[in-house]
Amino acid sequence: MITLELDDETADVLNALSEQQHLSPAQLVKAALREYLEDYQDAKRADAAYQRYLDSGKASHSLDDVVKSFGLDS
Repeated sequence: MITLELDDETADVLNALSEQQHLSPAQLVKAALREYLEDYQDAKRADAAYQRYLDSGKASHSLDDVVKSFGLDS
């Protein structure tokens, strides 16, 4: 379990939003944190993929080439 201290302004915004969304403040914080962490992981994967692209000498393949290589063009 994690305890989080919020300033009054942030707590007020959280409480108002949780009422609008019909969720408890804890549920809202969990959902927001989960989304942030997923986005962060996606960004890290994108950075790694871009670095592999740069390391390859910027080699890329067209969609047509990929479709043909997997035999999906029929």
